[in-house]
Amino acid sequence: MQYLYALTSAPDDIYYEQFLLSAASLKLVTPDASVLLLCDSKTKETLTGNRREYEKFVSQTITADAPGDMNQIEVSRWVRTSMRRLVSGDFLFLDGDTVVTDDLSSIGAMDIKFGACLDKHSLIDNHPKKKNIIEYDKNLGFDAHISNRHYNGGVLFCADTPEVRKLFDRWHELWLFSRSKNIQRDQPSLNMAIHENPSVFTELDGTWNCQISHNGLPYLSGSKIIHYFATDLVLYTSPFLLASDKIFKQIKQTGVIPDDALELLKNPRAAFESESRIIAGTDMLSVINSNFFQFIFLMKIKIPFLFNFFNWFCSAGKKITKSIIVKTSRKKDGGTKFYN
Repeated sequence: MQYLYALTSAPDDIYYEQFLLSAASLKLVTPDASVLLLCDSKTKETLTGNRREYEKFVSQTITADAPGDMNQIEVSRWVRTSMRRLVSGDFLFLDGDTVVTDDLSSIGAMDIKFGACLDKHSLIDNHPKKKNIIEYDKNLGFDAHISNRHYNGGVLFCADTPEVRKLFDRWHELWLFSRSKNIQRDQPSLNMAIHENPSVFTELDGTWNCQISHNGLPYLSGSKIIHYFATDLVLYTSPFLLASDKIFKQIKQTGVIPDDALELLKNPRAAFESESRIIAGTDMLSVINSNFFQFIFLMKIKIPFLFNFFNWFCSAGKKITKSIIVKTSRKKDGGTKFYN
């Protein structure tokens, strides 16, 4: 089995550092793994000095020349949607923002052609980005959302068959169309390509792409791959210790993975902040996913004095409201329910 990473990176971002950490976790679990790195030529030119440690983990580097009129984000999408054409043989593709927790070789025995996990382990009806998914589809003239399933492109099993190559060609074609409509994302086009080729596709169990930011807890104990980043997390602090800017900064400065990060890689399923909470339930999640909550969070970071004022004001309001609830409940059942 081959394991493939696609990297588009510059020295001032953290994509290389994320990839290095992921590749190290894979080799720690499977020392004889055949790891392939696919990157664009501009990225390859930067893999010098402190960005050469990857050579210890990678069996082969494949370089492709992306179109010169594309920005870095577009190049990354071009590389991803082209990888079946550029790489020979079956492979399991892993996003750089993943950590391997267990042996992955069993996927080769599943007798599948192309596989992926549900995005956020959720049907579209319950997806926190349901509105966005449907809007992207409608803007592009896609109808993949009618399946009520939206798949995550962070972990993909890809057999080397004519059918899978055709699906990838279609993904690439649909992404180029999306780009022409000023939509750089490649997941809408991926899902449309899957929707058009259902006989080629197999839905993978969530343990293959445990997305800890959303609904990943049921799959964590049996996870084979932890996928720790999501665009939603830009506004929040990840509870996953290996998703640490400090670790990425240390790798950038020294060129190697720090010892404390290597220790965490030995048991990544337990690599979580000691101070954290689980948020669950439709009502609470609707609050967390709201623009109002995100506004408050940004206020806390950018305008702390204003946040502190509103927090004090709300604290006073909470005390008054609780006092009214307790007094009312005393008349009904002694008020025992609302004392704490």
